[in-house]
Parts: sequence; C-alpha cells; structure tokens
Amino acid sequence: MSVARHALKRATDEMLSALGGQTKAAPRTRVGQSTLSTYASVHNRDAFAPIDVIADLEPLTRDADGFPFVTRALCAEMGGVFVPLPDVPASDADMLTMMGRLSKEAGDVTQAICGALADGRVDRVEQTNIRSEVRQLLEIAVALDAIVANIPIEGNHR
Repeated sequence: MSVARHALKRATDEMLSALGGQTKAAPRTRVGQSTLSTYASVHNRDAFAPIDVIADLEPLTRDADGFPFVTRALCAEMGGVFVPLPDVPASDADMLTMMGRLSKEAGDVTQAICGALADGRVDRVEQTNIRSEVRQLLEIAVALDAIVANIPIEGNHR
C-alpha cells in the first residue's frame, strides 16, 4: 500500500476515533460498524470509505484536533493542502488587524526555519513545527483574501 493510501486509512481511523469508534459512528451513515472497521483497516488494502460516508461523518468531528481528517489526507494525496474558508463579516472587516496577524505568522515561519537550520539540519520535530507554522500562515492569508473580497466597492473607476 502506498504511503498516501496508508495515510487515508489512518485518517479514516482517526475520524472514527474522534466519533467514539465505529459502533457510535455507524448509526450516522448508511454502512454498519464492521464496514467502517474495514474502511479504516490497513489489512483491507482495497476497501476505502465512499465519499458520501465521509460526508456524513467528517462534519461531526468539527471540534476535534485534526479535523477534517480524511479531507486533509486526500488533499495531501492530490498535492495540496486543506485550508478552511473563514467566516468573514460582509462589511467593516479589520484588514489592519489581519495584516498584523499575517506579518506575525510570516515571522513565526521565518523563526521556525532559521531555528531549525541553526545546526545545519532539520529533524522531524522541527519539520512538523515548520509545517504547522506554514499552515497557520496560509489560513490567515485565506482569511485576509476573504476580507478583501467582501469590501464594499463604491463605483467602478477605470
């Protein structure tokens, strides 16, 4: 099994664990407990949860660390990352505050990279920390984009 497919299995298992296990998850979707167990098992190499089952279950884990488990793993397999769309007010969004947060996060990324490279190598813990900081930067950049998109425009001057 490829690393990416193994990650999908692990993400499915994490999602089910966040729901309290397959038995508690089963009534919330169209398949039973044993089928959910099969979807999460690395020993069942060809059985993966269908998209509708993920769509039923994953939103129920919204408050769990790692949400959305399977969506993040699938985005990674496709060569991307999951960045949630923020809830942004339709008007009077504070762009200056967001610019401050964006600058702070960019500084955190720079600090994490410089700290990791201080000894000439990057270990697994440092890599995880850098990636976490980069994801936070991406999320703030997406939020800033949403704020700018919601700015009321008066007239269209060319």
